[in-house]
Amino acid sequence: MEKNRKYKKDYDEVFRDEHIQWFEERMDKLPESMHLDAAVYMPDLRLSVTNLIRTLRRNKTNATFSGYMETLLRIREKLEAEGL
Repeated sequence: MEKNRKYKKDYDEVFRDEHIQWFEERMDKLPESMHLDAAVYMPDLRLSVTNLIRTLRRNKTNATFSGYMETLLRIREKLEAEGL
């Protein structure tokens, strides 16, 4: 992941699927929980990631769902920074 990445409201299916695949390949290695930032705590990270993926797959890739993609990217960045 790119450091200082800017929010991207437009993304395509290839971009989405590449990131989903990254999570699916590591789902069993995800920590139980995560503090994404001072305001966001996920007590069941696997469930949170699964629900984000489900929402992204069920809907068209557009600005309406870009926040879900952004959250997934932020989770990935944090996991990678922690060595996953």
